[in-house]
Order: sequence, then C-alpha cells, then structure tokens
Amino acid sequence: MKIPPPILVLILVASNFLSSKKIDVVHIPHQTLVSILILLIGILILTIPVTKFIKYKTTIDPIEFKKVNKLVTSGIYKYSRNPMYLGLLLIVISSSILYLNIFSVSTPIFFYYWINRFQIQREEIFLTEKFGKEYLSYKTKTRRWI
Repeated sequence: MKIPPPILVLILVASNFLSSKKIDVVHIPHQTLVSILILLIGILILTIPVTKFIKYKTTIDPIEFKKVNKLVTSGIYKYSRNPMYLGLLLIVISSSILYLNIFSVSTPIFFYYWINRFQIQREEIFLTEKFGKEYLSYKTKTRRWI
C-alpha cells in the first residue's frame, strides 16, 4: 500500500468535510476553537521533525524511506519515534472535531490503524536491518507515538 501518509490525511480530512454535509453534525462548546488548537499543535509537531530531517540531510519521503541515511534520535525524537505521523494524526483528529459526526470519529482510528500496519511496521523492519543495535536501543527508550 503505497499511499503517502500526507495524501491519506488529505483524503480523510476531505471525507470528514463531505460527511458533514450528509450526516447530522454534533456541536460541542468551543468546537471550532478546539479543532484549530489541535490543528496548530499537529502542524507544529509535524514541521519540527521535517526541519530536523532536512538539517541532517536524510529523506522525509514516507514511500522511499529506504533512502534514510541517519537515525535521528534527538529533539522531539526523544519523546516519539514517529512525530511526523503523530502530527498527521492530530490533523485528522482536528478535522474530526470540526466536522463532528459518527463518521468523522472513525477517521483518526482508521489513520492510526493504517499508519501502524502499513507504514510504521515496514519502516521499523528496515531501520532494524539498517541501524541494528543502535535502533533497537533507541526503540527501548522511546515510545512509538508518545
């Protein structure tokens, strides 16, 4: 399944928007504000590791991840092995809250399952093969998400 995670996020956000036109939407106090706050946190969490990867001149391409040439374990990577995916998940959660309905609540769950099953597992196998004990040690110290 070679769907780039950012494309999957766009599909899920669009589906949340489209479902809000067809399914009754639930409103909670400050729903838009909460959604915007989570969106901004997601964007921040997403951009920090991207700039770190650029600084270390390694790939951020989730499809061509085998081009990675450095294991980044500092900064935000001390707290999460996958902060880019965490940022994307928060963006999906943000749209789910904004267009709150029975369908939109399922999209973050779908993204979480999909990214673990079809992206992270493959990346972890590759990183173990490429970086060996260094990656395994990092894995024992740092959680997959948060």
